[in-house]
Amino acid sequence: MKRLINVMTATSLALYIVPPFAAQAQDYPTAMVGDVQVICLPDDQTPCPDGATCAILTSPDSCQADAEQTLGAQTGADQAAVDQAAADQAAADQAAADQAAADQAAADQAAADQAAADQAAADQAAADQAAADQAAADQAAADQAAADQAAADQAAADQAAADQAASAPPELQTANVGDVEVICLPDAQTSCPDGSVCTVLTAPDSCQADAEKMISDQAAADKAASDQAAADQAAADQAAADQAAADKAASDQAAADQAAADQAAADKAASDQAAADKAASDQAAADQAAADQAASDQAAAQSVAGPQIATVGDAQVVCLPDAQTPCPDGALCAVLTSPDSCQADAEQAVAAQTDAAQQQAAGDQAAATEAAAQDAQAIAAAEEAQKQAEAAAAADPNIVPIEAPVPDPEAVNTLARVLQAPPASADTPDQPVAEVVAAADPADLKTAPHADAPPPEGVTVTTETVTTSVTRSSSQEFHPAPVKVGHDKKSGLSDLEKVGLVALGALVIGAMINDNRQQVVSNSGDRVVVRQDDGSYQVYKDDNALLRQPGSTVTTQTFRDGSTRVIVEREDGSQIATIRDASGRVLQRVAYDRKGRATVLIDDMQPETYVDVRDLPKPRPTHTTIQLNDQDAAMRAALAAADAEEIGRKFSLRQIRTIPQVRELAPTINVNTITFASGSAAIDPSEAQKLTKLGKFITDLIAANPNEVFLIEGHTDAVGSAASNLALSDRRAESVAKALTEYFDVPPENLVVQGYGESELLVNSLGNERANRRVAVRIITALLQQTAR
Repeated sequence: MKRLINVMTATSLALYIVPPFAAQAQDYPTAMVGDVQVICLPDDQTPCPDGATCAILTSPDSCQADAEQTLGAQTGADQAAVDQAAADQAAADQAAADQAAADQAAADQAAADQAAADQAAADQAAADQAAADQAAADQAAADQAAADQAAADQAAADQAAADQAASAPPELQTANVGDVEVICLPDAQTSCPDGSVCTVLTAPDSCQADAEKMISDQAAADKAASDQAAADQAAADQAAADQAAADKAASDQAAADQAAADQAAADKAASDQAAADKAASDQAAADQAAADQAASDQAAAQSVAGPQIATVGDAQVVCLPDAQTPCPDGALCAVLTSPDSCQADAEQAVAAQTDAAQQQAAGDQAAATEAAAQDAQAIAAAEEAQKQAEAAAAADPNIVPIEAPVPDPEAVNTLARVLQAPPASADTPDQPVAEVVAAADPADLKTAPHADAPPPEGVTVTTETVTTSVTRSSSQEFHPAPVKVGHDKKSGLSDLEKVGLVALGALVIGAMINDNRQQVVSNSGDRVVVRQDDGSYQVYKDDNALLRQPGSTVTTQTFRDGSTRVIVEREDGSQIATIRDASGRVLQRVAYDRKGRATVLIDDMQPETYVDVRDLPKPRPTHTTIQLNDQDAAMRAALAAADAEEIGRKFSLRQIRTIPQVRELAPTINVNTITFASGSAAIDPSEAQKLTKLGKFITDLIAANPNEVFLIEGHTDAVGSAASNLALSDRRAESVAKALTEYFDVPPENLVVQGYGESELLVNSLGNERANRRVAVRIITALLQQTAR
């Protein structure tokens, strides 16, 4: 390369017509570096003559040194370009090889598919030919039997005619046997008159005896002929059955051969897909290696140029010659404003970084202060609206107050312990995990529960039959918050609102009694949003709302600590038993079919095991994202379940709900076709029909595995308060779950809903972003602990 540069330079100088200013360059000092003549310019403003190699003097006597350094840098850059070109060519060659391999794999698959199809056609043709040959043979045998019978009949007719032709003796003896007259012939040569019954005399006086014996023998012969005909028919039937069985066996064998061929084709397709994935991974690795090499070459070129470094306090700053020069990974860089300004530029860069950090901290603090102010405003507005509603209700003579549920003091204390439980993922492994608080005993899986059985001591039992007036459909909006009138009384409630109040009464009232009202940001009767100490939000709701279907009987056993066992018995005799703690959190859910057989869906009755998210594997997007339009959706779900099984541990439902890194391990089905009106959680029936593919996919999975559990997630954009967005997203998730049950018969006990509000934005935007207003479905069965004690 160096010799090529020298030759090209010499040729260019020889052919170049020297312009007027180039003649002046002859007054500048020159230096020889190898075969190359380098002109030393006094400064970087002096132009370098076209075709010449120039260097900038760093001192009057440094021409030779400056020329050598410049030519060395040029040679390094040229070498880097050559290396880059070689790397690019290698990457292109690899891509071509990978494409050729993929094309060959596709061709092999097509050939295998054609061979399988040809073999199936040949097998079918052979079966058809065998059936045709058997039918021909059967027909030939039948024809032969008919011909033989015709010949025998003809011979008998000929013999009868010959006998008739012979003259009968003038006088024949007769005998009566029953109603039959028998003619006794003197010998076997005497013909029997037409239409008569005859026998041959064995003695002159034995006519009666011979006639009776002949009639008896004839009856025995007829019986034997009938038996023989029956046997022949049975044999024919057996032959037909054997032939049908043979045909069925041949058909089954053909089907088995076809299934084996299909399975082989599927295995080949899976193998080809794995090979393609491996090729893509190898290509990505090659591309990364090429990029790393380019970065290394770039860094080498920069090291040749010798970047300047300045120290500002404890920080080292790399001074880049221009803004186009990349900053090394992990380094703090500044762009030179002049050749000697590295220290000043470095100090300015450090100061700008410090200012940015301070501004970010101030912004975070301002955001936290703004969120706290919004929460305070929301609480004040809710309290004011509550007072106004109470005043209006108290002034209305048509409103009859009703008693609100008053929790047991033990339930209030238990509730406080539940609310103060540590988060599902602690910072350190030695931090205690959440305690399971519930007086209700785990379900006995041996027998289905009996709602009418005597309750344990101290347990309150309520039973109701669910009607349409106390249930909400997916197309209906949620009702407003209940109104409080007087001391511990509420009025103006619909039947549906009363149900929600009973389900969450202990939580709401317990929070007030324990002077935690300032933590309750929102209370809509069906949902309570609480702000945690770390500034995050938690939504509490009735997880059994999906199970309350018209026609079912609901028996609720409430224990002193506020925990409950709810038994939902359906009209077909099946039952769902759910145990919840004082906050309404589901601890155990078991489904019993009409025969009393149990299917464990959720079991959080045992203590949780600590989760260190750093130890969790990274999810594979190719397995964990499922598109319902893809034909391999079920296969992707199975692969994701296999990946989850390889983790070697299970998680509680609470951990799956609250730890994002755990939920990311479950396969996700994106539901991006459903839209909601602004601020609404209702689904129009026309929108619900867009869930057809999702409904069929879920019902198919549950039919294959009855203990499949699906988490329906709701998400919103960042417009509005965090508390209202959390409640809205949770309601929308519930509406989607209800639509799946109403329109596609998805069992509601296999569904769990959870809203996440604006905490997990898909697009990092604080504005009205449609992509953030979404619902997703996760298959969490493989992660969920489902073994009841």
